[in-house]
Amino acid sequence: MARLVVPAFRPANVILRGRLVVLAAMLGAASCGTPTSPSGDSTTGGSDILALDVFCPASLLIGQKGPCLAQARLRSGMTPVVSFDATWSSTRPDVVGVDTKGLVDGRSGGQAEVSASYRGRRTAATVVVTVEDALRIDNGQANQGAFTPGSTVTVWLQGYYSVASADTGRLSLRITDQTGTITTTSPLTVAKGGNFFLLSSTFVVPEASVEVCRTAVLEVGSVTIAEPHSKDFPLWCIPIRR
Repeated sequence: MARLVVPAFRPANVILRGRLVVLAAMLGAASCGTPTSPSGDSTTGGSDILALDVFCPASLLIGQKGPCLAQARLRSGMTPVVSFDATWSSTRPDVVGVDTKGLVDGRSGGQAEVSASYRGRRTAATVVVTVEDALRIDNGQANQGAFTPGSTVTVWLQGYYSVASADTGRLSLRITDQTGTITTTSPLTVAKGGNFFLLSSTFVVPEASVEVCRTAVLEVGSVTIAEPHSKDFPLWCIPIRR
């Protein structure tokens, strides 16, 4: 049996794991945003803050959300994360919204500067919102079952979809092994725009399977988009134990 779900919320453990991975990645990835030069007086009430750095997703789909990170550079050499204590704003909230904790969301095509202010320091990163037919997969995935030949298992895949070139698209989850497709969920019709999705499929592991792999599939007109498409993506495939 196969299922496809687009829920109003995500399990807390999946959200936390996915966001921690994203935050860790942003700390070391310059591609996550383009910080502007820090501004502000070099001495703010004797503060030891030398500068403030902001890291945001470089691009979002319409409907996609992602965390920005504010990090202080201290005279001591420490670089504490101050995202929850900073004041956040967007130059174009109609394009990129940002909440009080630095979570941004894509609202319409274009770009905006997302700023953080903290103890007299202020800096920003550019976020671009793209209007396209696309899928983007989150880092945190989930599985349930023994994953042995003949066992019944369930897998989930989560991310964001965007439909731009047509009024609707069709979203499904495909399960494969080394011989081809095991099962595909019944396609769900999604409207133009974008949103979060959580896909799930329950199936029986074939006796000959070496590993089973999950792929989200978005069909828009004659175009089919499949993600992830590489084994480099974490947790894309699950080995079968014997």
